[in-house]
Amino acid sequence: METYDPSQSGNYYILGDSNTEMVHLIEQDRNFNTSMGGLFSEQSKEYLSSIHHVLDIACGPGGWALEVAQAYPHMQVTGVDISAGMVDYANVQAHASGLDNVSFKVGNMAEPLDFPDESFDLVNARHIEEVIPVTAFPPLFKEMFRITRRDGTIRITGSEWGVTNSPAYETLMERLLRASRIAGLDFSADGRNIGISPWLHRFLRDAGCVNLQERPSFLDCSAGAKLHQSGYRDLTLAFELMRPFLTGVGVAAPDEFEQLLRRLSLEMLEDSFRGIVYTLTAWGQKP
Repeated sequence: METYDPSQSGNYYILGDSNTEMVHLIEQDRNFNTSMGGLFSEQSKEYLSSIHHVLDIACGPGGWALEVAQAYPHMQVTGVDISAGMVDYANVQAHASGLDNVSFKVGNMAEPLDFPDESFDLVNARHIEEVIPVTAFPPLFKEMFRITRRDGTIRITGSEWGVTNSPAYETLMERLLRASRIAGLDFSADGRNIGISPWLHRFLRDAGCVNLQERPSFLDCSAGAKLHQSGYRDLTLAFELMRPFLTGVGVAAPDEFEQLLRRLSLEMLEDSFRGIVYTLTAWGQKP
């Protein structure tokens, strides 16, 4: 069985690197694009027309970057991810779609980014919480600032994983939050949530950005909601992929984890199920 051992791989990502995770990330991208109101729902058409070079950090299989390239042909989009498998898949998809304005390369955002100063008009990162240690965030934002052009934008989106009326989900979340604290991946003051949301503004400000703004959104995966079925697939698959992390860190025994996952699958399909994932997008300008 795959184990969670970032000391060997340099990859702290709690869901691992596999074909199954690729499927999960493709579904997740679609869900968040919908719940956030689009690719750049907070930006004006006039502003987007001035953007020509875009970087997507931790791009995974390239879902967001590919959609941006398709929707905005005047933009040259680059995606970077630590997984060679994800990058290979994304480049194949770009070629198959006939998109010559998007490309993908391997890179570790916990290390200096392999781009010259002031390379991009917009640097984007979505849902990188629990991907690198908390201590790696300030250096990452300094790198994002370095490679952003003057008057360019740094844009970051984070989520708090959600609140539900499923006892199994809440128990699994308690285990996840405890494991995240042990692994140095949570931002909260007391371990009761991931805690990324209050930090987005702070990271942008400390990196040197001005004209900071924020926009909240939420993903409703409740029974009867538009994203219920896709949210069900996304969340149950995400917890399945967390198995090596939760059991490896020692917060859940294998048998207990199996029981919780089965209960979650049943509870999320009940007519009474309610679930909301809270998301915050923050952005700022490089002076």
